[in-house]
Amino acid sequence: MSEIPTSILVVSNHGHIVGGGEMSLLDLLRGLDRRRWATALVVPEEGGVASGARELGLPVHVVPLPTLRYPGPRVVRSVGALARLARTTNAALIHANGSRAMAYAGLAGRPAGRPVVWHVRIADSDGPIDRALCALATEVIAISRAVARRFAWAPTKVRLIPNGIDLGRFTPRPPSASLRAALGVPPSAPIVASVGRFVEVKGYRYLLEAAAQVARARAGVHWILVGDGELRGELEAHARSLGLAPQVHFTGWRDDIPDVLALCDVFVLPSLREAFGRVLVEAMAMGRPVVATTGGGVPDVVVDGETGLLVDPAASAPLAAAVQTLLENPGRAGHLGAAGRRRAQSTFSLTAHVDAVERAYAELLGVDRVAG
Repeated sequence: MSEIPTSILVVSNHGHIVGGGEMSLLDLLRGLDRRRWATALVVPEEGGVASGARELGLPVHVVPLPTLRYPGPRVVRSVGALARLARTTNAALIHANGSRAMAYAGLAGRPAGRPVVWHVRIADSDGPIDRALCALATEVIAISRAVARRFAWAPTKVRLIPNGIDLGRFTPRPPSASLRAALGVPPSAPIVASVGRFVEVKGYRYLLEAAAQVARARAGVHWILVGDGELRGELEAHARSLGLAPQVHFTGWRDDIPDVLALCDVFVLPSLREAFGRVLVEAMAMGRPVVATTGGGVPDVVVDGETGLLVDPAASAPLAAAVQTLLENPGRAGHLGAAGRRRAQSTFSLTAHVDAVERAYAELLGVDRVAG
């Protein structure tokens, strides 16, 4: 391999952090070997993704990516700007993080013969749009089998690469008494935690109803809900209507997720469907027993009965029963947590994820994988 790093242009759907997809992208950018890859990032607007990349010392370019539903001069200008950027950075490959990014990357890159990788982090199919974008892509990276099934008609284009996390950051630690107090949780109260966006697909209404059922069977359990979103006000009102206001703590987004996870006795992800469920891997890496639904790609992450408990989505009673099982059986909870930690280490490390992406780059470009 040449001593000169190969240039990669990464295009993101968002400049701000919307969810796990953007955090996973930043982790990838952090992990790529700079002796081998000279990476530049394109974002449609400023925000957390852009600032995070700059903190890594990466060049960031802002190119608007207007909706393609109404093609016009703005779309043409943006495709042209991206094509010029690919030329000036001498990009050997364009990596698109998301569907809109893929559309622009494909239109800008493929006519010049540049390979375009589409990193797909959503399991929901877009039908004809999927087929059009897949035709523009040289290869599709799917983060789970649920995502890969979205492209069942083009299996030779799909490469399965699960997300990875920084196991050094998400590692078991003693719970913080000061954080517990700051969150308003009594010293000896059991804690159930969840992290996510407060939107319909995340299933938080079912989680609150499960919390009410747990409260009727076992008093004193506290629930820490980390996140924000359009349904926050409704969910807070729902918690009050269920009589849960003293026990349910809506914290907003936080930067100390590992410390919050270290506090909890059980971690729950109530989503109706997930393409992957990155936060489940984070909780497992912390040695926390997890309860999640079978929606989407979650079974790729959690092995039911071995590294956590899986229940049907869109139902509160199974969630409540699974949480109660783990609260009432700390030995089993500890066993599941330890097994989850081992699975996170063996299957979902950031090192393994980055290595797999670099392997994809190298194979598409016909270059050696070993740095010179």
